[in-house]
Amino acid sequence: MTKNIELAPGVTLRALQTDKFKTACFSVNFLRPHCRQTAALDALLPSVLLRGTERFPDIRSISMHLDELYGTSFGTLVRRKGEVKLTGFYADFIDDAFLPEGEGIFAAVTDFLRETLYRPLTENGCFCEKNVEGEKQNLINAIESDLNDKRAYATARMLEKMCEGEPYGTPRLGYAQDVRAITPQSLWAHYQTVLQTSRIEIFYAGRYSPEEAAAQFSKVFSDDRGATFAAAATQVRRKADRVREISESMDVTQGKLVIGLRTGITVSDPDYPALLLLNAVYGGSVTSKLFLNVREKRSLCYYAGSSLEKYKGLMLISSGIAFENYETAKQAIEQELDACRNGEFTDEEIEQARRFISFALRSTMDSPARLDEFYIGNAISDGGDIPALLEKLNALTADDLRLAAQKLSVDTIYFLKGENA
Repeated sequence: MTKNIELAPGVTLRALQTDKFKTACFSVNFLRPHCRQTAALDALLPSVLLRGTERFPDIRSISMHLDELYGTSFGTLVRRKGEVKLTGFYADFIDDAFLPEGEGIFAAVTDFLRETLYRPLTENGCFCEKNVEGEKQNLINAIESDLNDKRAYATARMLEKMCEGEPYGTPRLGYAQDVRAITPQSLWAHYQTVLQTSRIEIFYAGRYSPEEAAAQFSKVFSDDRGATFAAAATQVRRKADRVREISESMDVTQGKLVIGLRTGITVSDPDYPALLLLNAVYGGSVTSKLFLNVREKRSLCYYAGSSLEKYKGLMLISSGIAFENYETAKQAIEQELDACRNGEFTDEEIEQARRFISFALRSTMDSPARLDEFYIGNAISDGGDIPALLEKLNALTADDLRLAAQKLSVDTIYFLKGENA
C-alpha cells in the first residue's frame, strides 16, 4: 500500500517503502487530457527534454552522467489511461542501501530530474531546432511502425472507428501529420503550459520512508505554479448504440478480425473484479473459451484472445483468420460470448482463470515497473490495492461472471482483409 503525500499544489507523491528490491525507482507523470490537438505535442515533449540540458547539452554527456550514477536508467514515458495522457520520465537506480557507506545517488538522480524538467538546452528562447527535428523524425517512425505490425494496426484502426468523435479515438502518439507541423516555438509554448497547469503524479518505490522520499522530491517541484489543476477525465459509454461492421483492404496474407465491446465497467466500479475474471475465462488466457474452442478445437483462428481497457470500459477481441473464415469465425466468437452471458462456465474454467489472474497480480508485486504502472493507474481511477483485489477475485462465483457478461455489448466489428479477398 502506498502513502500519498502532497508535495505542492497539484503535485502528489505515491510512495511505497519496500526492501524487496536492490534498486529503487520513480516515475514523474504530467497528467493531461488526451485529445487530437495536443497528442503529438505531449508525445514529443519528453524526448526533446531528454536530448540536452544546460549542464548536459547532448546525449553523450547525459549518458556519461548516468553511467557515473552507477548505471542509472532514465527514460521517457508516454502513457494513455482512458482519455488521460501521462507524459514524463521513469528512473531506475541502485538503492542507496547497497552503496558504500557515505555514498548515495537518490539525491543526484532527483537533481538530474530537475535539470531535465526546468533547464533544457535552448536557442533563441526556445528548444533547439536540431533536437526538435531529430525527435520529430523518431516519433514519426514510431507512429508509422504500426504499419509493419498488422495486428497492432488493425486494433488501432478499430479503436479509431469505434471511438470516432471521442478523445480515445486519437492514437496514443497522435498522427504523423500533426508531428510534422510542430515547430520549436509551438513545442516550447506547450512545454510552458504543461509545467504550469498539469497535475503531477509521482510514484516512488524503494527503501526510503515516504517522508524521506517526499523531502527529496520537494526540492524538485516548487509551489509557484498555477492556482488550479483541472483533473483530466474519461468519457465512459455504458453500452453500444448499434453494431457497426467495417472492412478495409491491404496487402496482407492473413485477415485480422478485431471486435470492440462496451463493458460499462471501469477499474473503480464494484463489478470490475468480475469483469477481470470473466475476461480471463472468455479470451484472456491460454485456458480461455476463445483459445480452446475457437482456435484449438475448431481451428478457425491462427490466434484469438481478448483484453480490457479498464479505464475506458472497453473489451477488445483480436484474432487472425483466413479471409474466407470471416463469417464463421465471427459467429464462433459471438457464440462463446453468448455462452458467457448464459452462465455456461465449468468450475475448472473459472478456477484456471482465477489462478492465471492471481499469478499475474502477484507477479506485479515482484516488479518495480509493474508496481509503477499499477499505482499510477490508481491516480487516474482508484481500483484499490492488489491484496484487496485478490481477495475479491477469490470470492467471485459463476453467477457474478454471468452478470458481468450480460453488460457487454458489441460496438464495432473491424476486418482487415487482403486486396483481392
